[in-house]
Amino acid sequence: MNINSEIIKIFNKREELENKYNLLMNEFKTKANYLVELSLDLYQIEHTIRLNQISLKDYILNSEICIFLKENNYSNYSIDELKKYFDKYEDNNNEIDSYRLALSLYEKLDEIKELEDGIIKLELDGLNNIFKNIYSIKNIEKDKYEELYNNLVIELKDLFNNNLIDKEIYNNILIMFNDIFNYYLKGNKEIDL
Repeated sequence: MNINSEIIKIFNKREELENKYNLLMNEFKTKANYLVELSLDLYQIEHTIRLNQISLKDYILNSEICIFLKENNYSNYSIDELKKYFDKYEDNNNEIDSYRLALSLYEKLDEIKELEDGIIKLELDGLNNIFKNIYSIKNIEKDKYEELYNNLVIELKDLFNNNLIDKEIYNNILIMFNDIFNYYLKGNKEIDL
């Protein structure tokens, strides 16, 4: 196995997915800022995907249509069903656009989250061929992460010192290590506002 060519393939795919992630995140931030205006500041952009989804869900559930559904003992509906209710309700209410936007932002965050999860899976799967104990990050306590990270960096340095990888590949692997460990330590990336 040629480690350099393997890592180049993985890292190029990572970069492709990272670019897609950045485009989706920029689209989310642009539309989320618009929703802040539309909602007259009832919705505010949060720093994490999870908090944004909670905030969006709260905003949507406090819409007139959701309150009406709740008052009529109908509370177990999907996003697609809610969209259909919005379609029916639209004739009587001009505020539906902000709630549709909130729903689309909620779904966009799911897409962003899935993409980030996919990047981490790609990195773990690719690096597992070289660093056999990297998957142990899924099963160890957080207080053991630093020890695992240090052991992986020692293995990485050995590969470099034995001329099995070049400096660029060394740096690419280090970036992927950092992606993985940040993900497991902190969850999804924070949203830069």
